[in-house]
Amino acid sequence: MIKKQFSLIVVMMSLLTTFSVLAEQDKLKVSGFATLASATADTRNHQFRTDRSQKEIAKKDGFAFKPLSLIGVQFDYSFSRNLDFVGQFVYREQDEQNLGSITQMAFLRYDITPSWQVRAGRLAADIFHFSDTRDVSIAYPWVKVPTEVYGIVPARSFDGADISYLKPYRDFNLLIKAFWGQGESDFTRNDYSPITFNDLRSIGIEFVAFDWSIAFKHTQTEAKNDNEDNVFVTTSVAQLQPFWSGATALADSLSLRGATIQYTSVYLNRYLGDWEISGELSHIDSDSIALRPSLNGFVNISYLYGAHTFYALYSFAKTDAYYLSQEQPGFPINESTSELATLVEEVASTLAHHQHSFSLGWRWDLKENLAFKVQLERTDIEARGSGLRAREGLVVDDEDDNVAHTLFLALSYSF
Repeated sequence: MIKKQFSLIVVMMSLLTTFSVLAEQDKLKVSGFATLASATADTRNHQFRTDRSQKEIAKKDGFAFKPLSLIGVQFDYSFSRNLDFVGQFVYREQDEQNLGSITQMAFLRYDITPSWQVRAGRLAADIFHFSDTRDVSIAYPWVKVPTEVYGIVPARSFDGADISYLKPYRDFNLLIKAFWGQGESDFTRNDYSPITFNDLRSIGIEFVAFDWSIAFKHTQTEAKNDNEDNVFVTTSVAQLQPFWSGATALADSLSLRGATIQYTSVYLNRYLGDWEISGELSHIDSDSIALRPSLNGFVNISYLYGAHTFYALYSFAKTDAYYLSQEQPGFPINESTSELATLVEEVASTLAHHQHSFSLGWRWDLKENLAFKVQLERTDIEARGSGLRAREGLVVDDEDDNVAHTLFLALSYSF
């Protein structure tokens, strides 16, 4: 692991050196961002992680730096007045570490007219409002984007193309963007086993003014495969067909393979003098029991006082708990199938997050490009709703409500 991390740092430094030479030609702009952050929690059973792709966690009796710390470098190279290339490379904690995984963005951008623009290559996953700046901590007041909204979808980029149209009006600007492509995401808790998404289509509409903005985004895609856990459970359930007539139908409904998945989000923001009010509401649904309807969102109130920002943040994720005996009363539960019944409920519960968090925080802008942040978060976790937290054992074994407190400290930097 140390050799892998060292080689990636060498690659990033080599890219930086190479592009720095090109920068002397005034065609290249080099920028970047970094976060040095730590987190500690007061529980061993429901430990913090940034999103579902991570194994590294913050638990009781210690500070963890890996879940939130990262470094990113971005290169913008101009071929002509209308054509340029953008490459962004981000090193952070995740299941796989290679050049492909750290490449956040790598695309060509062409301005057809002042209003029309096309991009092709690897693009940021434009599913939610902060998709483009998800890892750029200095771009928002909090230590991290709300886990209840962004932690469910760990994918940060997809390969494809988009087209956008910008129309200025007297009181606001209208931006319409459409994307087509594919990519992958990691929905596993233990081993790296990504889900591939085909035929991903996204449409976004934004109204942006000086002191307010509204954005609507809708994404639809199809899952190409299941992860290893789902394959084992669906195969085992299908083998019950000789003993139970509903086995095949249940196995098919548990599978993500071929399932249509939809993401819809609405974001609002308003500035009132030194106050800022913002919020995002999202809905996730699919044809599979493994990804059942989920309502997620956050509301934030911030107050700016000189170089200091004080904020209160409430966020939630809600999916109804799944009980096999209620959903499939005909399922043959006996001594030989009791373990399989538990695994069926686990597949249906792993992505069924049910928790809400309340955070209080302080941001101190030491410089224009350097900020120190402190955030204290209380998370109430409902029974069978702990999939966003890192924990040992099965989610379905967690039949009691729980509370976790997490302290975050961070330095956010850009250059």
